[in-house]
Amino acid sequence: MKRTLVSGVAAVILATPALAIVQERQLSADERIETVEQWYATRDYSMLADELDWRHAPGFFGGETLTTRAQVEEQLAPFYFEMFDNIAVKIEKVEASEQSVFSFGTYVFTPRNTDTIHRAPFIHVWTVDADGKLDTLVQYADTYLINRALSDARVLTSPARE
Repeated sequence: MKRTLVSGVAAVILATPALAIVQERQLSADERIETVEQWYATRDYSMLADELDWRHAPGFFGGETLTTRAQVEEQLAPFYFEMFDNIAVKIEKVEASEQSVFSFGTYVFTPRNTDTIHRAPFIHVWTVDADGKLDTLVQYADTYLINRALSDARVLTSPARE
């Protein structure tokens, strides 16, 4: 009987495609949260996947979807620093579901040509691939507060982009 059981198990293993046996290791919720927190702490662009989906909130001035790490690196910082004298991302809480990591926070910023500090709440929804790279960001932000601050500062002309 023992031999039959072993033979039966061996037959199942041999009949199973190799890909089903070697499953890709999934990152734990804690590992994904740590990756997102590290991004906020370092802004290390090497943490981004080469191909990604970086979506700004609908209604966000200059908002668009970026699809490569190079676009994020070349366009994101110059765009924000042309619009703001100071901008900080204050993270209040980071949580993970089975697929996503959610960061809740507040943008604290001073638009160009003003001395006024503004605040706008946001939620960022991230995904982290199996290699530990950030491959999706969807931004939900209070665009009314952001656009009103920019309007008051008279900087609502889109910076030149190549």
